[in-house]
Amino acid sequence: MSTLIPTQMEKCKGAMLATAIGDALGWPNEPRSKNRTKKPKIVDYFVEWTRSSNNPRWHDEKILPGEYSDDTQITLSVARSIIAGDWEKFLAEKELPFWLTYERGGGSATLKAAKSYKKGLSPWQSNYTRDYFNAGGNGVTMRILPHIIATAKTPNINSMMLDIVKDALITHGHPRAFLGATCYAFALEYLLRKETILEYGELVTAVIDGQNNWGANPDINVLGNWLNIANQHHDYNFSAEWENTRTRMLRQLEFIGISLKKGLILDDTTVLTELECFGKTNGAGDVAALAAIYLASRYANNPSLGIKVPAFSFGSDTDTIASITGGLLGMLSGTAWIPTEWKTIQDYNCLVQMTELLLADNKKEATKAGVAENEMQGNGWINTPIGKMRLVDSKNVPNGKNGVVVIKKWQTALGQTLYKKDFIPNDNYSHFHQAGMQMSQQSTLSDLSTMSQQASQPTQTQIEAQETVQQTVSPPEIKAQFILDKEGITKLFDNPNFKSNMTIGKVLKIIQVLVEENDDSVAIANKLKVNKTIIDLLKLYVKY
Repeated sequence: MSTLIPTQMEKCKGAMLATAIGDALGWPNEPRSKNRTKKPKIVDYFVEWTRSSNNPRWHDEKILPGEYSDDTQITLSVARSIIAGDWEKFLAEKELPFWLTYERGGGSATLKAAKSYKKGLSPWQSNYTRDYFNAGGNGVTMRILPHIIATAKTPNINSMMLDIVKDALITHGHPRAFLGATCYAFALEYLLRKETILEYGELVTAVIDGQNNWGANPDINVLGNWLNIANQHHDYNFSAEWENTRTRMLRQLEFIGISLKKGLILDDTTVLTELECFGKTNGAGDVAALAAIYLASRYANNPSLGIKVPAFSFGSDTDTIASITGGLLGMLSGTAWIPTEWKTIQDYNCLVQMTELLLADNKKEATKAGVAENEMQGNGWINTPIGKMRLVDSKNVPNGKNGVVVIKKWQTALGQTLYKKDFIPNDNYSHFHQAGMQMSQQSTLSDLSTMSQQASQPTQTQIEAQETVQQTVSPPEIKAQFILDKEGITKLFDNPNFKSNMTIGKVLKIIQVLVEENDDSVAIANKLKVNKTIIDLLKLYVKY
């Protein structure tokens, strides 16, 4: 392996990509992944697998090779929030509520917090208050990488640590979540600034020496009101628990340092067991951070193996530990080490571009330029709370005898892939086909309706037209069929005559008349009181 020290740009890209790579490798093996495969195998490549999902109803969902989970999803949410400015507000009010519509494998604490923000409440003011202050999971640790990248050019360890704490309290209230995130952030920052070869065991020593940075109690002057609420709503003393957690982490770090000295006789499973990776608290923030620091220290010269070990440590939180281990190894080694087969990670280009935007001097202007360039490559964009998106594909999977789950594949203007789902009961699904596009508006438009209400300037016609991508089949007694494919959608979006302010109900009524009646365009236009041009446009997709 080359001893050339990567640039900070390469380090940050490596960290972002390896974070997603570890996530994708480890997700099928994570105990909560609901993988249909009972005995996953240890491999060097991404695998396709089937996930038993209960959102919005039970169904089997095919996860393609290299697709990632909530770990990377929320990391990108934080990145977008930082780029947008006023990141705390954007993350809590825009990103997290919208994430509920496409999340994949989200942890309970983050899901509960997101639901609270969707209702306009912070989690420490909601019905989840006690759960919130007992939430010490790794949902914070997994997402804070963008903060380190965003401050790469203007290092300020105290300011960065404050941002990590502020990010943590958005979803988690227990010291284990805070300290796991701050400890991991310190390790990332150390590797980012490292301009010489990392000595064996050096990272562990550096983290121990930096305890006053990552282990300092939250600033009462900044978080005073929150701390007051914390002390009223949990069954432990926050300051005492913070100190207990910090002390335990230092003891574990010393254990890691001693273990690394064993060299070739070192056994990963033994160390990870001692770090509680296979115990009841294997999803805690401090556990994940310590495991990642150990693995990054041991496999600094072999990043690929360093990610594989946690990704296939069955019984542990495989996706998160592999993800944040990847973050450390990528921050150390850049991108040159990444195997070709791992470059097929979902949204590779998006991950690289988001890193570049976080490092940009003018993040907003750089983002506008990137969005404009990507929008030129396709049509059908609609506004959402997190930016513009377009529908890429749609497929149906059965929900037993009850109906179908429609899985819609979306792409953001910066290239992230999102999967959103609707449940259509059998009655509604049959009615949809027999009535020629008269699908239940509540069952098929609920998610995009929410998007349009929350977006800053939604375009209703675009949202309505986007939903008509489903192909319809007339009942036997009707000879006409209305068939609208992706190419047709594109043509309608490109036609200025179709961009009038028309409700989805009116569009569906026009389609119904077109397939059920054989009147000319003028007669239909007069009957429905709409412009004849609209009738002519939709009539192009009526087939006999």
